[in-house]
This record gives sequence, C-alpha cells and structure tokens, in this order.
Amino acid sequence: MLINILITIVVLYFIYVFVTAVVLFYIPLHKGKDLKVMNTENFYGKKESTDRVMLLENGYFSGLVRMQMIQEARHTIDIAYFSIGKGRSSDLLMGALFEAADRGIRIRVLLDGISHGLKGKRKNVLYALAFHNNIELKYYEPFTIFKPWTWHNRLHDKIIVVDGQLGIIGGRNIGDKYLASQPNKNFVYDRDVLIYNTKQESHSVILSMEKYIEKLWNHPYTRKAFPKLKKTKQFRGLSGKKLLVDQYEEAKKANEPFVHPYIVWREATMPTRKISFITNPIQRINKSPFIWKTFIKLSQQAEKSIVVQSPYIVPTKEMEQYIDKQVKPKVQRIILTNSITSTPNAMAFSAYLGVKNRVIKAGSKLYEYQKPYSIHGKSVVYDQRLSAVGSFNLDSRSILLNTESMVMIDSEEFAAELTEAIETKISHSTLVGNEGGPVDVNTDSQKNAPPVKSALLHILSVFTRFWRHFV
Repeated sequence: MLINILITIVVLYFIYVFVTAVVLFYIPLHKGKDLKVMNTENFYGKKESTDRVMLLENGYFSGLVRMQMIQEARHTIDIAYFSIGKGRSSDLLMGALFEAADRGIRIRVLLDGISHGLKGKRKNVLYALAFHNNIELKYYEPFTIFKPWTWHNRLHDKIIVVDGQLGIIGGRNIGDKYLASQPNKNFVYDRDVLIYNTKQESHSVILSMEKYIEKLWNHPYTRKAFPKLKKTKQFRGLSGKKLLVDQYEEAKKANEPFVHPYIVWREATMPTRKISFITNPIQRINKSPFIWKTFIKLSQQAEKSIVVQSPYIVPTKEMEQYIDKQVKPKVQRIILTNSITSTPNAMAFSAYLGVKNRVIKAGSKLYEYQKPYSIHGKSVVYDQRLSAVGSFNLDSRSILLNTESMVMIDSEEFAAELTEAIETKISHSTLVGNEGGPVDVNTDSQKNAPPVKSALLHILSVFTRFWRHFV
C-alpha cells in the first residue's frame, strides 16, 4: 500500500514537472509584432565618447586584465557571473578578491543559482565569500524543487564592474578552461571587452552595467546564498579563504606573471563614438526577446555586411516569428560556428544539425570551425562600424530563457579588429554552405569529423528536434 502511494506521488510529480517545465514554455506569451525595441539610431554617436574599449581575444591576457582590475579597486567590485570554474587562474583571482576585501573594498558577487560551478569541495569558496564582512554573496534563481518553471531561468551574464570606471563583459566564465596560458583539452576560445570610463562620467555605459547588476541584485528572483552559516561552514570558509590567499601571496613572491599584470588603461584601449548596453528583460517562462528583436532590426537596416560568430546556432519557429522583413539582398552575411569536430555541446550541436539547411537557405555563408579546442565568443559586426559583444548565443535559450547582456560599440577601429579576430577563426574553418546553396556533405568538415562523435550527434539530432526550445 505504502509503495503504491509513493509510486503515485512520484508519477504525479513527474507529470507536474513535465507540464510546468516543458509544456508551459510552448504557450506563445509574446507576439513579435507587439514587442517594442529601442531606437537603433541611439547606438551611434557623433563625437568621441568618454568610454574607451579593448578587445580581449586572448584568454590569458583577459585573465590579466581581471587581475589588475581587482588589484587596483579602491571602493567597489560588482560581479555577475554564470559560472566560476576550476583551475589555477580561478584560485589566484579569488585570492586577489579576498585580499581586496581584506583591505576594505566592498564586493558583491551574484552567481547563477544552479550552474555557478562552486560545488563539492569548492563549496568552501562559497562559504568564504558568504562569511567575509566586506563581501555579499547571492544566487539568481536558486534551485527550487517545487517550482520547475524556474529551472530554465538562468543567469547567463558575465560582467565585472570596478569603481564605476572599469568593466568587462563578454562570453568568458572564470576558470582555466577560458584563462589558462597553456590550453588544456577542454579549452575554449572566447571573447570579452574591457570598457574604460576615462572621466568617470555619469553617462558612461559602465553606469548602465552597474544599474543592471543592481536590478538583478535586488530582484525577487535573487536570494542570499546562505541566510545563516553554521559554525562548521564558517570554519570551512575561513580555511578555504586562507588557502586561496596563501596561494595568491606565494604567487606574488614568486613573481608569477599572472599576479603582476601591467596595463595602462588609456594606452591599451581605443576610442569609441558611443557604447550602449542592452539586456534581456528579467522574466520567468518565455522572456520578451528584446536583444533578438534588436539584432533583427539592425540586420534589416544593414547596407553592406553582417558578420556573426556564435558557438551555437539553433533557430526555432518561436525565434523566426519575430522576423517580419528580410535582409537586403546586397548585404553580405557571414556566420561562424563550431563544427562536429570542435563542439563541446552535444545537445546544442545536434539541434543545429537538424536546422543547418535553414540557416544556409536564409542566404548566409556558413563556416564551421575545425581546429583544436572550440569557439565560445558571441559577436556581431554591422557594416564594419557597429559591433555587439556579450553573452548572447543564437539559440532559443539566449533569446527566450536566460538573462543575457551585450554592449553595442560604435567604432570603425574596433569593428575592424573584431572582424579580423573572427576572420582568423574563419581561416581555420570550412565553408559548409554558400548563400542559399545546399550543404556540401562531402566537405572536409564531414570527412575529418570523429566517426563515433559524428554518428552519435546525428542520431541525437533526431530527438533534439523536439526540445530545441531548451538547448
């Protein structure tokens, strides 16, 4: 009798999960034609702005920039991150963060409530953050077993802001997977930008980034990570902090380059006419696709070229309903993504395999990256002038489910550097479709693909067609 009751409860729970975590998300809550987007003319400036920018293409150098920002902080550090991964770079950056807190810097750390990466033995880092007097730690949408509709609502942003003067935004999480000087087998090529508010003026985009973090920080979906720490967890936090600070101090004494960066912000950055900041709305279930609609509008306004890099490309019918006009025929469209060889994300790539023809028939040159490691940068360049860099992928998760943020940079100089970076990756890629032509199944992309991985991904693509909305 008791077993039957338990089985019934379990079955009812799984039905409840299926309805509230799957079925509910297929209800069309937002109509594309009803969604307002900002005036894209506001992305362009007429004179040099207060904000300068630096492309962070090299992962190790990107880590150096983060280190110097933390070391130079005088008042505040705000961090909103999807994940903090493993590795020497993470340990040293966290050691620097605790050293900053010890000297009085006020620090706020906001992490995704499910995918933050600090689990198992690494929970000591969480306890250390939560127990420090100068650090506050919160989770965005922590796991709640009886609210399955919240499970898809992930914080996917990667933002650091220091003193209202320096900010980093992009696709990189923290960890050796992104920042190591010597890439490991799981290394990914990613991309960030540093923004430098030269005069600390109030109309800098840095202030918009700060306001967004503030909004996330105070939102009802955000919770204090540990309302009260038990004595055992306090002790673990103190020991975890000591270990990280000791590693950091030892690295400084040993003159490790990673903890002794030297970057002159003005000299290392380039001028811009304007930098704007755009985000997805903070909503549960299906969000209003503000960033997606903005990109569509910019694409329809483009006169010469659109260059796109995204690690995942999974167009869905829900995404396509917002496209009401076509890109001008004369506009060259180039898209770069991962290949079977390079992709680390089986679910996303298998979903992409089922729609690859649709991407090509839309009139783009589609390239798949072939070299070791994978690409994870998310960028768009419009007409070699306006560039977008941030956390936003071309898939349904980024468009309708995750929090996402991007900066729009008006600068021909930066656009040229970003395009060159993308073209460097294209030089190590295969053209798999050319402006509406069919996919060439005999390309090197297919010939050189690991046979077992290729077979599994093609089999998986038969099934992922039913849940592209979630990958």
